[in-house]
Amino acid sequence: MDAVHVLNVESDNGHEILFVCPETECQRRLVLKRSGGMVVIDRGDFYARHVGATGPLSMTSGVAQ
Repeated sequence: MDAVHVLNVESDNGHEILFVCPETECQRRLVLKRSGGMVVIDRGDFYARHVGATGPLSMTSGVAQ
């Protein structure tokens, strides 16, 4: 089973949220747009399952098998 990394909210301007993985060997960073869409800034550990949430918004990502 792949590792699970919990993303932390580093910044939120009301329109976009910056999530960062605190795992030192990963450091995935992504921006989630409240209007829809996601931009991965740093890929980090591609095979780790990343989860994160803030308020009523939650997200998960993974690799289809």
